[in-house]
Amino acid sequence: MDTLYLTPLYTQTEATRLIGMPQSTFNTWASGYSTPAGTRMPSFITTSRPGRGYTVPFVGLAEAWIVRAFTRAGVPVSRIRPALETLRTEIGVEHALASDRLKTDGAEILWDLRRNDGMFDDNRLVVLRNGQASFGEIVREHLKRVDYRDGFIAHLSILRADGADITIDPHINFGQPTLSNFGVRVGDVIDRISAGESIAEVAADFSLPTETVSRLALSAA
Repeated sequence: MDTLYLTPLYTQTEATRLIGMPQSTFNTWASGYSTPAGTRMPSFITTSRPGRGYTVPFVGLAEAWIVRAFTRAGVPVSRIRPALETLRTEIGVEHALASDRLKTDGAEILWDLRRNDGMFDDNRLVVLRNGQASFGEIVREHLKRVDYRDGFIAHLSILRADGADITIDPHINFGQPTLSNFGVRVGDVIDRISAGESIAEVAADFSLPTETVSRLALSAA
């Protein structure tokens, strides 16, 4: 794996804001946990250490995006955690949730789990489509927003609530959210607006549609 993917780039607060996950949910999945038998299990979201500061690498952000998919599908945590643990075990690589094998093999793994354990008989996790196992709709939509490189998620494309389509890629603006198709850092646009420049001036300087700048201004207000 590219070492840049393991370099802490975000605070936990920034990471949750970027992917639209509640802070409490992120903290839960970024912490290890104990099974009913008392076995201590590692976390599903990679961080360099607990606490404040830049602790979340891009691979942790990518893992959080996948966890977000399962939590937003409405599947109870009591099912999500063992399902993700099964995926991690069967895929058999470090950072399994960010691995391209999740996309190619994950649905089949969960379908086998569903057939063997009635607790996972849930269409929100996995369904059979045209004779092939497939992730539930919300997970599929999340996977459409990722691109892989050298076996792992290398690029996230996220549609923000304000309508801005942003790219997050550690090789583009060092992983900072960037307006897709324009290559402009979201932070640079917001900084100029916060400094008192008009939407028209900022749009002209960055060659951006005024509507895009206006939406960013509203979301930052």
